[in-house]
Amino acid sequence: MGALEHSVWINARPVDVWRTYVDPARLPEWQTGSPVIADIDGPGDQPGSTYTSTRGPGTARTTVLSADPPHRIVTRTVAYFGLKFDVDTRLLPEADGTRLRLRAETHWPRGLGLVGRLVERAILSGSEARKELANLKALVEREA
Repeated sequence: MGALEHSVWINARPVDVWRTYVDPARLPEWQTGSPVIADIDGPGDQPGSTYTSTRGPGTARTTVLSADPPHRIVTRTVAYFGLKFDVDTRLLPEADGTRLRLRAETHWPRGLGLVGRLVERAILSGSEARKELANLKALVEREA
């Protein structure tokens, strides 16, 4: 299991950040890797909502486990090779804006060895998380 924690301050109200962050259809606007989102089932901010994300040859299915709009959302993604990752995101009012904090934890099956570590490292890349959150910040601030 690996973990990554990251945060970004966004010059917008939590409700405005929430609206963009939890909308699966908007993920390609700020996430790296040119994800293609399909099979959206539910509003994206309600427990049980799901969607499929494809990046290159890999496909992953994300489910919302819990949500407290516009303050917290917890998701679980089941990806290739049996890798699972949980993301706990909190949106906190801070200095007339919002502090978005996320913690991502990976869980992968035993026996994947080097392949599992490489996939985990790619998903938990701090530089990718920083890029994505910077993209989200720019998108939300442009629209606020």
